[in-house]
This record gives sequence, C-alpha cells and structure tokens, in this order.
Amino acid sequence: MAGGKLSARQKMINMMYLVLTALLALNVSKEIIKAFNLIENSLDKSTSNIIQANGQILQALSKDAENPGAKAAKKYAEEVAAIADVLANRLGTIKNDLLTLTGDGKDPKTGRKQEPEAILVPGGVPELTQGDNMEVHANYFVVKDQGKNGKDLLKLINDTRTQMLNVLNKAANDPALGKDEESKKFLKAEAEKIGTKTTLYAEEKLNANGIPEWVSMYLEHSPLGGVFVMLSKVENDARTLQKEINTLLAQSVNATDFKFDKTIAVVSAKTGAVLTNQTYEADILLAAYDSRKQMTITVNGRPIEVVDGVGKYKVTSATPGGQKYKVNIAVPKGGGGFQNIETEAEYSVFAPQAAISADELNVFYVGLPNPISISVGGVDPKNVMVQAVGGGVNLKPNGAGKYFALLPTRNGNECIIKVQAKLPDGRTVSMGEKKFKIRNVPKPTFKLGGIGFAGNISLSGLRIQSEATAPLENFVYDGVKYNVVSFKFSCIGRTIGYKEQMVNGKSLGPIQGYLSGLKAGDKIFFEQIRVVGPDNVPKFLDNVSATLDK
Repeated sequence: MAGGKLSARQKMINMMYLVLTALLALNVSKEIIKAFNLIENSLDKSTSNIIQANGQILQALSKDAENPGAKAAKKYAEEVAAIADVLANRLGTIKNDLLTLTGDGKDPKTGRKQEPEAILVPGGVPELTQGDNMEVHANYFVVKDQGKNGKDLLKLINDTRTQMLNVLNKAANDPALGKDEESKKFLKAEAEKIGTKTTLYAEEKLNANGIPEWVSMYLEHSPLGGVFVMLSKVENDARTLQKEINTLLAQSVNATDFKFDKTIAVVSAKTGAVLTNQTYEADILLAAYDSRKQMTITVNGRPIEVVDGVGKYKVTSATPGGQKYKVNIAVPKGGGGFQNIETEAEYSVFAPQAAISADELNVFYVGLPNPISISVGGVDPKNVMVQAVGGGVNLKPNGAGKYFALLPTRNGNECIIKVQAKLPDGRTVSMGEKKFKIRNVPKPTFKLGGIGFAGNISLSGLRIQSEATAPLENFVYDGVKYNVVSFKFSCIGRTIGYKEQMVNGKSLGPIQGYLSGLKAGDKIFFEQIRVVGPDNVPKFLDNVSATLDK
C-alpha cells in the first residue's frame, strides 16, 4: 500500500491505514496482559519447586554411594539434569534477548516495569514493559536469519525430550538397576509411560508459508506476554519430565539396598498449571518403596487411594491462583510402628483466555473471505472449537488456528465468534468470545482506464483508454475488484450534436467513434453504470460527467 508510483502524501495516508489496521486487529486488553504475568509467575514458581524436588532426589541417591544401584541411578540422573539445563539456559537467553529488544536495547532489566505496582506476585517477576507487543518476537523467531531462532528452539525442545528419554532407556538396560528380567520389564514399561505422558513437545509441521505451525501459533501470533508464558511452560515441561525420570530411577533401586531413611516423598504431576474447572492430577509416591509393606498416604490429613505404592490424588479447582497441599506418607517399620515422611506440593490454576483477532479489522465484509486467527494459550489448536453466531457468518478453516469468515449475503449488523476448548479430562469449556461488525463492501469509483472524473478530462488522454474500470481505492483489503457490466454513454458536441450509446461490458470500443468526433469544450456523460464485485450482487454507481480539454 505504501509502494508504487504514489505521491509522498498518498504513501503517508496508506501507511496510516496500515498502522490503524494493526492497532485495531492486535489490541490486547491490559487485563489479559496482567493475566499472562500471573501465569508466568505461577509457572516459574512451579518450576522452582520441581527443581528443588529434583535436587532432593539426587541428594538422597548421593547419600548411598556404596550401593551400586543408587550409584548408577545418580549417574543417569546427572545426565538427564545436564540435558535439561541446556534447554533451560537457552530459554533464559531468549527471554533476556526479548527483554533487551523491548527495553533500552542494552540491559534486559529495562524490559520489565520498575514501579512497585508492576509486581503482581510478591517476590515474582514484574510485568513486561511491552507485554502487548506483537512485532519484536515475531521478527526474532520468524524473520531474523530466515526464522533461525524459532526453528532452533523447536528442534532443541524435541531433541531435549528425545535425549532425556534415551538416557532413561539406557538406564532400563543397566544391570545395576534391572537386575533380573522382571525388573527390566518394569523399568521399560514405566519408561514407555513417561515418554507417552510428557508434554515436552513442539509440532514440526510447516504451514502454508513454510513456517513451523508451533512457532507461528505460539511465538509469532501471540502477544509478548503470551510468548513469555509459553517459554516458562516449556521449561516447566522439561523439569517435570526430569522429575518423572528421576523418580523412576529412585524407584528402580532395590529396597534392600536403598534404605528407607535415605528416601524422600515425591509428588509427580502431569502439569503444574491448569485452567479453572480443569482437573489437576498428581501421582504421590515414595521413591524406592518396599512393595511388601503397605504404606498409607494422606493429603491435607485425608487418606487417598494407594495402588502399587503410588498415591492417586485428584482435585478440581474453580478458583484461580496457587494451590498448596501437604502430603504425609506413613511406612511400616520392621520392628513395629510407622515412619512418617512429609512434603508439600503446589500447582497453579489460571482462568481461560482465548486470543481472537481479525487479521484486518474487527469488521466482516459481505462477499469477502475475512481472515481471522484464534489461539488459546496452552491448548492444542486441534482441541479448540470455534463457532460464529449471528450475521449469517460461516467459518472455513485455513490452517492451524486460522479461518475465513464468509458472508454470502448480509444478515444483520454483527457477529459473535465464540471459542471453546476440549480439556485433557474430556470436558469442553468456554474460552472467550469477541464481537465483530458486519458491513457491505463500499461502492467503487467509476473511471475510464486510469482517468477519474474529478475535473475536466484531457481529450487526447481519453482517446487512448481501452476500457471502463471501477477501482476500490484505499480499502483495507488488497485485491478486491469490481468489474463494469454495462453503462450508458452520451455526449454533446458542437460538431456531432447529441449522441448516446448503451454499452454491455467494460470495453470503450463501441464509443470510440463518438470520442473521435468530439472537441475541447464538448461534454460527455456516463449513466446507468452497473458493476459486480466479490459478492456477485450487481450495484449501480453514481452518474458522472465531464467537460473535455485538449
């Protein structure tokens, strides 16, 4: 819109249209940005707790260094930790890069607000200075170096998962841990479960533009605040997978070699953050438990079911925020009585937020394929359901999270786009909605080739035009065309007198004979101008006339 052979003034006008379009399409409320900050803090807190739990498992294994099983388990746990650290360090570097780019360009600290009210969670990270920015990270992950940063991060996520699971598979074949066929079978079966259960995964499928869909959905088309949430979630997923592996390694140590005074209580959750009304699930277990002794597990003083040494804890939370609970594991002693092992765990609950944006304006035009993008943080696009209510709007999928809003005819003045998501527990919940206006495409301007009717028309310029046109100038959508179907031409000339001609089609050929007989000062008229646009509905344009110049 700002290129081509245009005047400086017209280029500026067109650029202002683009800026206005971007502002309208990408306007993100302050409440959503604050919600992203709360989620980021909750995930960071959850990750910190998981890192602490991983350290406790490694410490417990280190205390029994003379035990071959504990020694082997410790070696594999350290390998897994080193792999997870590489991804965590890269995520930290990316956050610092984005903070620097959105700050003063030198210090990452300037990427976050400094005032006390910007710290929504005591002790947490403050809000971003540009939490609603849509450009900096898109350039960082998709444009810069042909999208190298985004592609490298996607590959690192999947490589990290593969490498960590490979370590676990290697451990399952270690004689120090799998001392017999039954032990090997148990370790391999549990390793397969962990590989299936982990959420540390990034889809590698490319979209129509050759960009990985995962990068486009979560890193390009989300506000900066949402990108930071996704980066924190990736680290949380990696640390969760590390804990799952560490827990199995500790379990694999023979109970006669690994003494109960060396053990710790471990809480294993599928995720550290859930939506409101989504079920939070966690496995609560004692590492290296003795299957010959029946233990008792309580959560906040209430007993829960124990299956094969694993406590099954499920709870549904309707209130957003951090949720803590206390765990007590009572293990029978050989000489009678019980040994009590206690720990605490925490998970985060956040309210659902769906990002619904029009790729042009918050307006749907009749007869046009109006593009919209829809994403729900933390939910696979395959599990997001979109519905158009009102206005006669039909939605046509156009890739992951993208749709065309189609309106063959106008049926009302507005439409509501509603978004639902299917949660892992099978329930479907509402994620938000947005209202769009419905408008007809404005009428085009009648011209003779590139000559308009803003004043007198050059006779010499008119005679070289071959067809009538009806361009739609300064419209927000590019490429929208109208075709001239018919028009009535008439003229008054000092030499030829009054002439008129009805023309079907856009060609000026039928009236060229009249045009050749006109002279400067004569008048031309165009009436009954009929055009057809993208909606295939004929429209009549206003009559136009002009006096001819040389």
